Amino acid sequence: MTSPTNVALAAARSEAVAPSSLESSAITISALGKRYGTGPLVLEDITLSIDAGQFVCLLGASGCGKSTLLNIIAGLEKPTEGAVTVASGKAAVMFQDAALFPWLTAGRNVELALKLGGLARPKRKAAALELLDLVNLADAADRRPHELSGGMRQRVALARSLAQDRKVLLMDEPFAALDAITRDLLHEELERVWRQTGRTIVFVTHNVREAARLGERILLMSSRPGRIVNEWTITDTGSRRIESPEVARLGDEITDQLREEIRSNAA
Repeated sequence: MTSPTNVALAAARSEAVAPSSLESSAITISALGKRYGTGPLVLEDITLSIDAGQFVCLLGASGCGKSTLLNIIAGLEKPTEGAVTVASGKAAVMFQDAALFPWLTAGRNVELALKLGGLARPKRKAAALELLDLVNLADAADRRPHELSGGMRQRVALARSLAQDRKVLLMDEPFAALDAITRDLLHEELERVWRQTGRTIVFVTHNVREAARLGERILLMSSRPGRIVNEWTITDTGSRRIESPEVARLGDEITDQLREEIRSNAA
């Protein structure tokens, strides 16, 4: 049973983008279920509405169906039952692997996404540089992926996702393979980009502290079949750091709920 918890954090939220000024619902999920063939249910009875401009973290134990749900929202998989509506049409997706084309420079990787989006050739280079500048990587535009660190490659992948110019960005554990310091720096970059662009972000993670650090809204999924079993809403998301006492307290609360959920499914 869902029991929302409000967690007030002290610092004031940036008003660079005001989500309330956008249309109210970006993603609507109704009675969604998923199974593969005749196998057991992977997802069961998920009903969810995500507001435009909201940063939602989807959290749960490995194998609970987080990535499956993200793939269904992205249109990469079909639900067995129920429906998903993305109000703006298709969503952009960013995965754990940056998957950059190794023979192209960072700038050309972003330009390719712009080309596929229909942007005229004379405008692509400038637009790609603007997007790389947004993720603080404009000075690496002429470097190939093997010349970039893991964190830099993920920033290029983020710029490429933004190049698709879609209002919804789906992120499947994009920082999971990075070291803790690089991951923390990218948390700051992602939060800044979110505030500047007003994107609706659904961010899948199994890292409790990461969810507590980033999420404006955190949804906890049960083990299979995956359902939304708890929810936390952060009323003030300004200036959080992963080591802050507020994030630690919220992380501990979520961890307790996650352990209880895992134990109940193992019984």
